[in-house]
Amino acid sequence: MERLRHGLVLYNESGIPEETVPLQRIDIRVTVVNFVACVESDLYYINNSTEAVQTEFVFPVDEGSVVYRFEAEIENRTIVAEVQEKSQAKETYENAIENNYVGLYMAMDDDYADVFRLKLGNLPGKKSAKVTFAYAREIDMEPDDIGILTLPTVLNPRYVPDCGSSPFPPPDGATGGELKVLPSLSDKGMMYMEDFFINFDVKVAGGGNSCISSEKITMDVTADRVLTSAYTVSKRPGLGKDFVLELHYKGFNEPCAVLEKGKEDNESGFLSSDVLMVNFSPSFSNLQTNDSHEFVFLIDRSGSMFSRIEKAKETLLLLLKSLPVNCYFNVVSFGSDFSLLFPTSKPYSEESMEEAMDLQREMKADMGGTKIYQALVKIFEDKATKDVRQMFLLTDGEVGNVQEIVKLVRSQTNTRVFTFGIGDGCSTALIRDVAEAGKGKATFVRDSERLQNKVMSVMKSSLCPTIKDLFLTWSLPDGCSILNIPKEVPTIFQGDRLILYGIISGEIPKETNVKSSLKLSGKSGESPVEFGIEFDLASGVGKYDEVFLLHRLAAKSRISEFEMEESGGIYAYFCLPEPMT
Repeated sequence: MERLRHGLVLYNESGIPEETVPLQRIDIRVTVVNFVACVESDLYYINNSTEAVQTEFVFPVDEGSVVYRFEAEIENRTIVAEVQEKSQAKETYENAIENNYVGLYMAMDDDYADVFRLKLGNLPGKKSAKVTFAYAREIDMEPDDIGILTLPTVLNPRYVPDCGSSPFPPPDGATGGELKVLPSLSDKGMMYMEDFFINFDVKVAGGGNSCISSEKITMDVTADRVLTSAYTVSKRPGLGKDFVLELHYKGFNEPCAVLEKGKEDNESGFLSSDVLMVNFSPSFSNLQTNDSHEFVFLIDRSGSMFSRIEKAKETLLLLLKSLPVNCYFNVVSFGSDFSLLFPTSKPYSEESMEEAMDLQREMKADMGGTKIYQALVKIFEDKATKDVRQMFLLTDGEVGNVQEIVKLVRSQTNTRVFTFGIGDGCSTALIRDVAEAGKGKATFVRDSERLQNKVMSVMKSSLCPTIKDLFLTWSLPDGCSILNIPKEVPTIFQGDRLILYGIISGEIPKETNVKSSLKLSGKSGESPVEFGIEFDLASGVGKYDEVFLLHRLAAKSRISEFEMEESGGIYAYFCLPEPMT
């Protein structure tokens, strides 16, 4: 079991990660507007040795986020990111190091889509550095119009089943000196200084009533409130706990369209275009119901689930108790190997349910590593027992072969896949990508929260028929056209909030009485279904400072559609204009 270290990692001469530099402080600034957010983080650390060292900073960013700014400040000099193609960025970084320059090289990890790596070379001895990165993302929406933004402070070790390697060449490193750290956190693959604090500054447009604790800010967000609420929280890192912003939206039932104007030049590429964001909750009528269902519950019982197995068992229990009559079901456990409760799915009955409950009560995180691929192959190769098969995957997502798993799920046609990310700090890449590939939905289960509403919402979605052959029809003012982002309409569930983007071409009229519209059309079984909204394109013009938030989120959505088997993400290099002595 290989541990992926997090934080600022020092390497020995053989290129093996040897220890982690404790963090001094993290400052996080969050701005929320509507259903999107910007997050900017400053991380402070110091090279405690007397020699220049090469290090790697490894940190988590939710898989749905897009990093748009990255820089480092060393001895009052700032290094700003410049994006380059993968091989060119590596070559530039290596040349900088060989010539005794400070070099930075950042990439999305080849194996983990929610882990970014910053390679910091030739950091001078006894010098401090501040690394700043900023990203944008959509707010996760849960039942009852509750939005969740998780700010990760938990960096967990990951299990890697021989499926890849780091995108970086092995670095040389040097260590020296000692710092007081929080030993209770050393088993998490990171270390903090003894007086370490995380400072959160949160601004929410339309924010109102709030409740602040050491691990969460809960507040109301009202559609007709024009003021922005600001909050500040400082906290020590809690063992195994993330910090959560929980937003209770009120009055957002009507569709909303926002047009973000591009730069007024022709040299900024995509940022010169106008981008439209539309968010709404589609509700279809005349949906055909499915008469019979098969449910397969795939449960992670690997060693990494040790502190989370009780939450997984609780989730499974609620799912089992929510099964409809006249269905078939099975329970599959996996770790280094996998086992099935029944050879094939059995009809729901008092006897079969008692067998499942016996297994649920006895479950432990005692099945070794996290090898989910073979279990999925077994499930998919068996023909579905009934008309529709729904699979529920319960896991912490800590695997290194996410791309292989997602490709397998996308290739199957007879199963819809719903995922539950179990516990604070769980990996987001597997949870989100598998649900998207399996035309299901992703749900995250935090350690301290009540599960019933979430489980019932997912079960309700699984019982809804799939809406097939979805396409969009836009009606815009004369002279305007739009490019859909994403190109293909994502999976839709009745009443869930949907966010779509589009690149606008043409001159937008200034008159506010010109209505535009959007229509979603598809099929439920063989019956046509559709849902439409109207919006005022001119009156929705807005701009989020110079961040171009909607542009970046639209670009992320489009890029996510591409298959990037070789690149694995965006790479950048940074180097100072003169060598460090």
